[in-house]
Amino acid sequence: MFLLIFGICICTLIIIGWKFILSSQRIDQQQDISNIVEQSHNLTLSVDDAIRYDVDDDEIKSSSTKITCDSNDNNVVRSILEFLPDEILLDIISFLKPYDIYHSLYNLNNRFNSIINDFQLSLHLDISHISKYEFNYCLSSILPLPSVLLRLHSLHISNDETYGAIALFIRQYPCLNIPSLRSLSLTDATISQIKFLFQKLSIKLEHISIVTNRTIDMNDKRLLCQLLLKHKTLRSCRLSLCDGVDCDETILNNSINNQLENIIIDLSYFQNILTLLSYIPNVKQLTININQQKYYNQDYDAAAFDIFRLCIPTQLTYFNLNLRFSNVEFEHIEQLLNCLVNLKHLCCSSFRVELVDGYRWAQVLERLPLLRRFECVMTTYIYHSLDLNLISQSFQTLFWKEKHWSVVCDYFQYLSRLIIYTIPFYKNLFTSTLNGSQSLNEFNDRNILPSNAYDKVTHLKVSVQGLHSDSIPARKFRFVTSLSLCDGESYSDHSNSSLLSYLTSTIDLTKIRHLKLYSLLSGHTLFSLLCKAPNINCLSSSYHNLLQMINDFGDVWLCWLLNMMIKKLTLSYGRLTLSIVDQFIELFSNIEHLSLCMNMDDIDFQEILLKLLQNLTHLSSIRISLAGKLTDHFQSQTFTWLSTNQQLYSEFNDNFLDIWIT
Repeated sequence: MFLLIFGICICTLIIIGWKFILSSQRIDQQQDISNIVEQSHNLTLSVDDAIRYDVDDDEIKSSSTKITCDSNDNNVVRSILEFLPDEILLDIISFLKPYDIYHSLYNLNNRFNSIINDFQLSLHLDISHISKYEFNYCLSSILPLPSVLLRLHSLHISNDETYGAIALFIRQYPCLNIPSLRSLSLTDATISQIKFLFQKLSIKLEHISIVTNRTIDMNDKRLLCQLLLKHKTLRSCRLSLCDGVDCDETILNNSINNQLENIIIDLSYFQNILTLLSYIPNVKQLTININQQKYYNQDYDAAAFDIFRLCIPTQLTYFNLNLRFSNVEFEHIEQLLNCLVNLKHLCCSSFRVELVDGYRWAQVLERLPLLRRFECVMTTYIYHSLDLNLISQSFQTLFWKEKHWSVVCDYFQYLSRLIIYTIPFYKNLFTSTLNGSQSLNEFNDRNILPSNAYDKVTHLKVSVQGLHSDSIPARKFRFVTSLSLCDGESYSDHSNSSLLSYLTSTIDLTKIRHLKLYSLLSGHTLFSLLCKAPNINCLSSSYHNLLQMINDFGDVWLCWLLNMMIKKLTLSYGRLTLSIVDQFIELFSNIEHLSLCMNMDDIDFQEILLKLLQNLTHLSSIRISLAGKLTDHFQSQTFTWLSTNQQLYSEFNDNFLDIWIT
């Protein structure tokens, strides 16, 4: 015992002595650094003074010689930003956002003002998904500058998380004219906002993107489609509206003079493609998403395609067809592709079992003499007897091998799902299962499958039922940033270990930013997963599952980890109650964006919302899904109550109450 105590004392003395030596060295280093900073500060002041008071270059040089430029001296200030030439500074500033440019550099000195106002500097203003303070600064301090309007080439405004931003923009600038604007992007805008901004700002537009999930009347959709197709200067456009656009001949008259070359559009029905192609003669790249959810009964006779072939756009070389929930028959796709003889790149995705036929696809693709690249993702559920090996073999014939188009056939037995896709996988979403997939072709060896096979996948959806099997090679997803776990129950420790083992071998967990939990994990599993994925800052889960995973706020370490990591929280299927709102606020005190469900008939509605707004000090926006019937009285009462706070902007969107906070 005496020797043990003596040894501990000796070790302690050694550690204290070593720390004393290190601290003395650190003090010397800090003194050296402070001397460098002081010299740099003096030099910067001398340069700034020279610029502000137009001092001669010789005087600047004489002041700068006060510092010894010895390459062997580690204490020398080697470069200062203002010593760079104007051309290099201009290049550096061109990579910054307008907010950063004007908030940090404007009025710093005359030289920087001159560079910032240079007409070679094109400005691209993205006021989506930003804080309300930054948004207000852009509207009040940047846009009013004449030099900005003359150089503003692109503008992006969004109502997604920046709730009400488009309404505030229109209110402040109802007569805004941006003569240099070439690109306009609107996200989650109302139809009235889209019409207003398009008519105000579309004079010389070359690109426009309109993406919204808001309910829009079909006549308004048609009118909007007509406006885009009649525009004289547009070169590219994206029109993604809820349920798509039913465009026909009645809305496309006099639209043939457009110059559109690149189009992404959501259509309601397959036959809309024929009509659309007749009115875009200059299109080179076309992406069409078909959103029909039930079969539209129409006679597809060969004569209709023969007529269409006469006015086919001859420059169309890229065609991407996404059939979402569609009942389109193979013969309709075949007749369409027979007309597009100049295609060089074809993409197709579908959910129909009839399209899972490699022999028939080979016959269709052989009629496209210029085709160099074919990409597909065909997903189907196997609810009846099919020869899976025969399906796999149909995509491994001599035709596919000669074209060097590698096709993978994966069968997920638990989900009864068959996925056939080309490699590299060309979409950003991939669905897998914890117990792996049964590969039905030669790509069952991880050494044969290319390392970049899934590099475009950023969102991985995993069904966590079953156990991970090491005998089935895991797919490698190197660039996944969003992970969804679904179809699960509460697991044993063995199942939890299998899940973590599968995820670790499949993806780089350090790249994950968004975790979506549609299954119930144990608290231990969630804690381990968060530890292995330290960069997760967005969490989506059902309200009840989250409470179970944190053991009704009893799992202290898991609650602490969630509090430290989560900045954006989305809760569904459950309502926050007054009894636990204080614990909820303490757990998620650092969140910036919150989406949850509440009952508007709840007598504690205002009290709960007030607690959230007052105590979540980092909160930037909140979206509340309202349960119950939304009445005019409730809306007016809520607006009156919230309008007393000047730091809030609120609006009702269908059955959502959206609040944006300064």
